[in-house]
Amino acid sequence: SAAPPPMVAQSALPYRLLCEHLGGVGLSYTQMIHAANFVVGNGETFRTNHLDVYPAGAVEGVLEGRAGGPSSLVVAESQARALGGLSGDDLEASRRRILAGLGGADGGPQLVKPTVVQIAGSDASVALEAARMILDLSGTSAALRDGTPRDRLPVCAIDLNLGCPQRIARSGRYGSFLHDEDPDAAYSVLSALRGDLPGEIGVTAKIRLPPTPGDHASGRLGNIAALPQSVDERVRRLVDSGVDLITVHGRTRFENKNTVGPADWDAVRRCAAVAREHSGYPDFPVVSNGGIEFGRDVARCLEETGADGVMVSEAILEDPTLFVDGGGTELTPRRLLDRQLRHASSYLDYATLLPPLPGSLGSKGGSFNVVRSHLFKFLHRYLEEETDLRTRLGDHGVTTIAEARGIVSDLRGR
Repeated sequence: SAAPPPMVAQSALPYRLLCEHLGGVGLSYTQMIHAANFVVGNGETFRTNHLDVYPAGAVEGVLEGRAGGPSSLVVAESQARALGGLSGDDLEASRRRILAGLGGADGGPQLVKPTVVQIAGSDASVALEAARMILDLSGTSAALRDGTPRDRLPVCAIDLNLGCPQRIARSGRYGSFLHDEDPDAAYSVLSALRGDLPGEIGVTAKIRLPPTPGDHASGRLGNIAALPQSVDERVRRLVDSGVDLITVHGRTRFENKNTVGPADWDAVRRCAAVAREHSGYPDFPVVSNGGIEFGRDVARCLEETGADGVMVSEAILEDPTLFVDGGGTELTPRRLLDRQLRHASSYLDYATLLPPLPGSLGSKGGSFNVVRSHLFKFLHRYLEEETDLRTRLGDHGVTTIAEARGIVSDLRGR
């Protein structure tokens, strides 16, 4: 299986659908949701702006034209603003192009697949409350009561973020900092989730490799006196916590940004072997994250790590069809440009029908800021040359999908 990771401001619904429909992605994740912010009594705006998994039939109705337009899923001011200037004919044209690419409403793949919702938090009771609310608000709880098959549930799993290496994760007590500095708290959260959530809902964890003894000796771990966990101990504790799947980023939290080196696939292989031995389940699922640049790297990664799937971030943001077209390594410059323009146009079709939630990108322009970010990823190498178009796309006075289409059209004509 292939999956894009949970990415802040990048993993919204239209991009997930693009990857699933055109890129062969088998498992999609939402962006991370802060559990504490999600559960507070006055957190309705936060919940509305971040959770974009909906009851069965809601998204299908928009894609198939049964919902009378996307209005039922436009819940934030910035979503409505992003749709400014688009007519009913524009929406219908986007719908036709999407369905044509899928072979028609009844002839293509499953329109909406179950999704993994990632949460962040260190308090077991808060994380559990957030997970329950996510299942309720997404319609998953109701679907379970109705006997909906697992492969048709809106949410298929709750993932705990134990991998984020950003400094904000330390102050928020989540991500790799939580796993490195207070692993017992991390396992307490996972145990609570697995002990309470329905068995049909998976509990998963996305992790990094633990710090090394060298990190400890050099003082990089600060006030932590104890030696860091070994890879084996980390994986055994995760299995004992009841997780159903582990995604392993083959780097430590110190290997980030300017200090990124090659992903340690040997360590990922070790994680997979330990998980399968300790669980007694030879098919215990492990996903490898890191080290994928081209489509051809996927098979090599699976062979070298023994993983069941791969998770890819930067490469798939540029090319959502990475897993089905071999990464485009043999394309001529002209064909590469044509492909990237198709990605941009296809993404805008999905965003026209299902404008992304603003998430953390602001209540006024957040939805279009998500769109803008994806267009920069698709077209960055060409916008570096066409500096006037780059400036237009980056101009915060540009706030609508219609304006974005104009920029993509102008690039196509050059």
